[in-house]
Formats: sequence, structure tokens, C-alpha cells
Amino acid sequence: MTELTHIHNLISRLLNGDCSEIEIAELLTWTNTSENNQKEFLQIKDLWDLTNHTEKKSTEQLILFYRKKLDESKQTRIKQINRIAAIAAVLLIGFVSNILFPWRFVDQTQHLNVYSVPLGSRSKIVLYDGTEVYLNSGSTLTYPTEFANGFRRVTLTGEAFFKVKSDKKHPFIVKTDDFDVEATGTQFNVSAYYNDSFSATTLAEGAVMLRIKNSNKMFRIMPGEKFRLNHSKNTYDQHNTNLESEFAWKDGEFIFNNVPFPELVQRLERWYDVKLLWSGKELESFSYTGRFKNQETVWQVLDALELTTPIVYKKTNFREFKISYKSNN
Repeated sequence: MTELTHIHNLISRLLNGDCSEIEIAELLTWTNTSENNQKEFLQIKDLWDLTNHTEKKSTEQLILFYRKKLDESKQTRIKQINRIAAIAAVLLIGFVSNILFPWRFVDQTQHLNVYSVPLGSRSKIVLYDGTEVYLNSGSTLTYPTEFANGFRRVTLTGEAFFKVKSDKKHPFIVKTDDFDVEATGTQFNVSAYYNDSFSATTLAEGAVMLRIKNSNKMFRIMPGEKFRLNHSKNTYDQHNTNLESEFAWKDGEFIFNNVPFPELVQRLERWYDVKLLWSGKELESFSYTGRFKNQETVWQVLDALELTTPIVYKKTNFREFKISYKSNN
């Protein structure tokens, strides 16, 4: 068995949920070796997503993929192709990506840890003070190797849910480009993606203080409240919100309550690591309400949108889809 065939075998075992910890570590090493290896894994994942979309078509494409790969390495083990292609499994996208791709970089000069979660995955880390941090897709948390000077400071780009270890003498501070959130022991969510039109904080329990950057404005956020800052309009508001929908992402659920279509597209692109191109001015003012679990593939989500909203979609490239408005006329 060649190394490439062995790797494909490990990937198929991972997709089927049969990988041991040693095998997962081996796949991690292989995936991080080169961009080509990462792309190859994503290609397999993309084909696997099709399994739940159109079984016959996906099986044929999976067989063709492995046949091509084996031809490149001058292999003729068709039995291996058929065995891998015939695996009846559902790809848990977040689980697989979480294992293979999150990475941590330690900046020894500034004594900082940089923990990044790529698109299409989620992850969880526990800081050495006991604080739990759930990181959403495409997020980065920067934190010191050791908290000092009476404060526990971290910097966030993206989205994270914090379960702060109680310590009234040492405040926990989350710094973003727009505001800082200070707590001593509570649970809250912060969304601060650089390419979003807004940043927000939602509180589950306790209380937090929020200070807008380059300003003396401070706000006290109470349980069930959400503070949202609009970049384009340079405005902000504080209101009650649905906590289930705000925090569902960390448990692998996607709950939308009147979410504008452009925002929905951004979220789906991050969660599934795909590019969604869309056209039709009608879609700009369209809002969506719905609920999905992370086990569903991007194909299933787009199918559901197509059934419940006036859109049609088609795959245009590798992990790229085009969504168009469908007129009733």
C-alpha cells in the first residue's frame, strides 16, 4: 500500500467515525505538511458532502476521484476504490475540521498565544485560569502565556462564547476592534468579525461592562440583553434578544430569526467554508427564519432554502455556489 493510498484509507475511516487517536494525529501531521494536502482533504470533504445530496451522483464522483488519484500514483486497486466509495456515512463537518485544522502559534518574543479556528469548523479551549472559550468558524483568540498585573486580557477577532472563571479580584477583559467587554465571572458571547457590518455582545447571566473604543462611553449589559454596534451607520443599540438563537452555534445548531439574507450568506460561508455568490436586488431586503443542525451539509441547507424561499442555486466551482432570485412569474 502506497503512502497516498494509506492516507485515503485514513480519511475514509475518519469520515466513517472509525479513526483512533493515533490515526487522527497522523492525519493532522499529513494535512499540515502542505497546502496541497489541505486542498486534497477539502476535495474529499466536498465530494463527501454530496453523499447526502444525490447518492448515485456522489458515489460516481467519489469513485472517479479515487480512480484519478490512483492513476496518478499508478495504482490499480479497484477494490479499494469501491470499498471507500461505498462507505455509507454522514460527514460531521464541524467535528472533522475541528480535529484537522485549528492551530496555535506561540509568540515567544511577546509571550502571546495565538489560537485560530479556520472556516468550516469550531473549537474549544480552556485557559489556564479555568475560563472556557468556544470559538466559532474563522475566529482567532490571542492571549498571554501568563495573566499578570491583576487583569486577564484576551483579544478576539471573530466570534466566541466565554464561560469566565469567577475571580472578582482579577477582571476578565475581551478586547475587540470596536469595544472591550469586562467581566469577573459570567457567560457571554462576543461577535467581532472584521468583515461584518456590526459587532455585538450578548449576555447569558451575571453582568458585564462594555466600553466603546476611543470613547468614554460605557454600558452595563444585563442577562438576556444584546449590545450591537453598526459600523456602517456608526450607531449602537441595546435590547433584549433570544438567547437560544444567539448561543446555538456553540452546540452545533444554526438558528436564524429574521436574519437579513446578506448576513445569512456570510454565516453559511464561514460555517461550511464555501463561497456563495448571489444576485437579485430582491434578496437584499429578504429575511430568513429557520433552524439547522451541524450534521446537515451545505447541500441540504441550500435545498431547504430553495424549498422555503424564492431562490435557486447551482454549483459553479470547487466549494463555490451561485444563488439567484426566483421570480414567481
